[in-house]
Amino acid sequence: MKQLESYILPLIILLIGIPQTSCFETDDKREFPETISSNLTSPTTWEGDKTYIIDKDNLYIDAQLTIEPGATIKIMNGGNIILRTNGNIIANGTSTRPIIFTSIKDDSHGDDSNKDGDNTIPAAGDWGCINLNGSQNSTFTYCQFMYGGRDNTNPATVDVSSEAKADFNNCTFAYNSGGLLNNMYVGVLNASNANKNTQITNCRFYGNKVPMTINAEMSIDNSNSFSNDNITNKCNGIFVSGSNVTSDISWLEDEVAFVVTAPDLEIGMNTRLTLGNNVVIKFAEHSSMTVMSGEGCLVNHDGPGVFFTSLKDDEHKGDTNGDGNATIPSVADWTGIFLDNWKSTKGFANWDNILYNDPQATAK
Repeated sequence: MKQLESYILPLIILLIGIPQTSCFETDDKREFPETISSNLTSPTTWEGDKTYIIDKDNLYIDAQLTIEPGATIKIMNGGNIILRTNGNIIANGTSTRPIIFTSIKDDSHGDDSNKDGDNTIPAAGDWGCINLNGSQNSTFTYCQFMYGGRDNTNPATVDVSSEAKADFNNCTFAYNSGGLLNNMYVGVLNASNANKNTQITNCRFYGNKVPMTINAEMSIDNSNSFSNDNITNKCNGIFVSGSNVTSDISWLEDEVAFVVTAPDLEIGMNTRLTLGNNVVIKFAEHSSMTVMSGEGCLVNHDGPGVFFTSLKDDEHKGDTNGDGNATIPSVADWTGIFLDNWKSTKGFANWDNILYNDPQATAK
């Protein structure tokens, strides 16, 4: 008996010392989400295939945050991510492992992080925005932004503010807010105060109220999409903010209209705005455009499918103001296109593709 005990006792000790590798362990990092409740003050990497929960009203970033492909970032109710002077975000996902920014209530990404089963479902405005706040080096590739934008403070989901410069490529903006704030259109991707070199390419917008606002000096190509399986955006257009264009730009998007909201958008001396075929520019009430160097600097203004019309005109690029049939276009909805080469006043253009302008507009 003593001989048997001499074998059993060492065996028990050996078993106790073996690390437990039972079903409680998993290689799926999503099983163990990490809660972020402190500002980031040094370079930080958020790992791919892991869920991060932002449990802070305002998460300030003072250094570079690198986010790896496959990461999911969930923001608690009303939370914001705000860059400071030295902060920037490098979020480069892939087509098969996108980076997700979404609501804590979103169980379809990163599982049921708030542990309430089906008691809550995500909706636009669940969280605030990512404010780039002057950052010059942020990039977002294959990122998905969902359920952001608070209507009562800032309806943007990503705010490229304070002349920040950023690149957005192959990103998706779905089911966010956007909308009117102090009578100004604010897109879920709000680049109205962005550096003019900000790039927005191959991105998709659907299920939002207002998809995009841009600085008037930004070029936009024809690579972005504004629908998905027949789901569009309520105010489905590119809303242009600002009154002056001082360097050559091009507006090529032909799926939705560009909307001029300033009282007068001035294309400066020897500055060209090039339009793609089938581009439509709509004008808000009493808005106008001035081309300082004459019609030659509004390149392709007479191209196939090009129109200049009222924001209320649903026949060209759809219901851009999102009011259904509540308004219809009429003469003098907007002012017109003023041609001026400084030496001799040309007056307002009267091209056949100008609709619902004011035929009695007074020359400047």
